Amino acid sequence: MEQYPSPDMDKYAGVLDRRFEALLIDGLLVSIGVGVLGFVAGVAFVGGSLGALGGTLVALQFGTPLGLLAYQTAFEGYYGQTVGKHYRDIVVVKSDGSEITWGAAVVRNLLRIVDGLPVFYLVGIVTSVTSDDNQRLGDLAGDTVVVHT
Repeated sequence: MEQYPSPDMDKYAGVLDRRFEALLIDGLLVSIGVGVLGFVAGVAFVGGSLGALGGTLVALQFGTPLGLLAYQTAFEGYYGQTVGKHYRDIVVVKSDGSEITWGAAVVRNLLRIVDGLPVFYLVGIVTSVTSDDNQRLGDLAGDTVVVHT
């Protein structure tokens, strides 16, 4: 994955489905990683299969949202895209087409919490569908857009 692939600023259209698919890919990757860590921690610190199951469930419940937030912020701040976005050929850039800053990556990803309200990313979906450049609340606050590469 190259750092900051060249964005095509004329390609706002059609990114909503790609964003959703990228989120599914990223969520799956993080869930697998967190689940494995939880399983290992459960065996190491509690012992036995019941401890491993409990450790895995606790890690998945609490670790996945936090892990996903950290993962997305780090990858977007450094590469401009996550693994899921890379495979769906989209990139996050500032609204003027320049590379996303770390500050913008933090802002846009912290607001995923609000975008996820009340359920199933409803705020993010409504904001993305109604904004001119398919921006969710986090994009608007971070002055970012997601475009095709």
